[in-house]
Amino acid sequence: MINIPVYDPESKRTVLQEDRAAESTIKQRLGRLGRTQPGEYYSLYDFEVEEKKYPTPQICQSDLTNIEFALRKSPLKQGLHHMKQFFPDSPPNKTIDQTVKTLRLLGILKAAPSEDFTKHGEALAKLPDYDSLAMSKSILSALQDNSCGRDLIYLSSILSVLNTSALLKSIPEHLKSSDGDFMTLFNVMREILLVKQSVPDNQFNLQYVCQVKGLSAIHHILRQALRRYVSLERSFNSLVEYRAQSQITSGDWPSIAKSLLAGYYENVFVSLKEIYGRNHHYVRYDSTNENIAVLDSQSTLARHRSMSPVPLVLARDIRYASSIRSRAVLSFLGELQPEWIEYQVQRNIVLNEKEAAYLTNKYILPTAKTNFHSIDIQLISDTLSIEGKAGTSLKAELYIRQQLTVEQPEFELENRFDPDTEEYKNLSRNLESVMKMPHIFKPMIWRWEAERQAKITVNPNTSTKNITVKVVARDSDYENIKKEFKSFVRWLGYCAVMRRPNSGVPPRVFRPQVRAQYHDIEERISHITDTKRTLIDLYKSVKGQNATRETRME
Repeated sequence: MINIPVYDPESKRTVLQEDRAAESTIKQRLGRLGRTQPGEYYSLYDFEVEEKKYPTPQICQSDLTNIEFALRKSPLKQGLHHMKQFFPDSPPNKTIDQTVKTLRLLGILKAAPSEDFTKHGEALAKLPDYDSLAMSKSILSALQDNSCGRDLIYLSSILSVLNTSALLKSIPEHLKSSDGDFMTLFNVMREILLVKQSVPDNQFNLQYVCQVKGLSAIHHILRQALRRYVSLERSFNSLVEYRAQSQITSGDWPSIAKSLLAGYYENVFVSLKEIYGRNHHYVRYDSTNENIAVLDSQSTLARHRSMSPVPLVLARDIRYASSIRSRAVLSFLGELQPEWIEYQVQRNIVLNEKEAAYLTNKYILPTAKTNFHSIDIQLISDTLSIEGKAGTSLKAELYIRQQLTVEQPEFELENRFDPDTEEYKNLSRNLESVMKMPHIFKPMIWRWEAERQAKITVNPNTSTKNITVKVVARDSDYENIKKEFKSFVRWLGYCAVMRRPNSGVPPRVFRPQVRAQYHDIEERISHITDTKRTLIDLYKSVKGQNATRETRME
């Protein structure tokens, strides 16, 4: 079984799927194995390899949007529905239909049953070929709307030769931009082209320039990018419609960002911290809260865990790892401002009964409707619906979530057991111990702050012998926090002994009468609690010759 990248037209993303290896693939790998050293080959599978002679053709597993557009703008002026009759293996009709539907949604093709280009599609068809439709739309926006055509040509030249972000760590600090990777790459291209355009072609030495600028590590990439730039420059000089616009440069990130948004608007991600979720996780800003993502560690926008994440980003690449397929990694990033985002979105915020009443009674909802009058905000039962331009919708959502996060009523960790029960005595005794070591609540406090932006303060009072808890959060989170504390208090009632970490007494879970039967369990407990174990002992348990999964967990 091997992992194959397969494009899913429904979710519009490429994922790794496990598939059976074909006979040709197995033979190729057998040959590769035979070239390493002599020996015998044993197959570790029991299926008949002849049943699948060759791998599934790539055209049946790839995103066909760019191919469909390229075929339609070619002299043939026919799409994949016409061309599939000439393919040995044709892609499914459903996939082709979804591709045509995507072109209509992008405003490139007219509504069915017409197969003609729209004016926007005709303008795109005149541009040189790019690696993606998203970049073509970005270039067109830069030429027509944002007066930064030359800037996008710089950027597209280097992005077209990059499929990994590894080069970002090799770029000198003085060329890195706080606006993100797009401007960092733009700075690199501009630095090289300023030198190239200031000297005769026969005197330009890229290797020497890279050495002087501290870019020797990416010299081979810049050589490809320059070849691509020369090709694009020649193409635009031959286009009467865009020749003048392609010479205009601004060097201005807002203009470049707005151009990129024209093509990559589906790749806008907001930090979950902004919408009171988990730190350093991002979610696509659309009608759902799916597609959880993290930033590429190579990006100039990546932040240490102790720092606040960038609120809003635009990504060129969204990669799904084979290990954690539910979480994506965002590469080639730029920081955005909400007012730059103009696509339409509908957001739904689920509220509990108290939160819905609070929005109405405190006039938060009427105020939001007044402040953000250009979008539609409706409270329907327990769901708050926000619909309109994405940038304004995000501002409205942040405002409402901020108003919902308030200081909640204090509560105490109380002993609610019957006074005559053993649980009542246990809890009374254990609560006194807990008052002396409030640090045991820190992991819980950190977790709620990191995952839901809820602030918890635990105040033990030894004089009154009670523990007061303050919470600043949404009411729905407040109720869950109370449940967690109640569960802890209930557990304390059934806990007969509670010792300090440095009491010197190893924990035991069995009574003396049955302890003899479970020495193995007590031994494993001692592996965790034995303070005499040195760093060498711990290292052997984790990476030693006899290390196991159990010893590593211990």
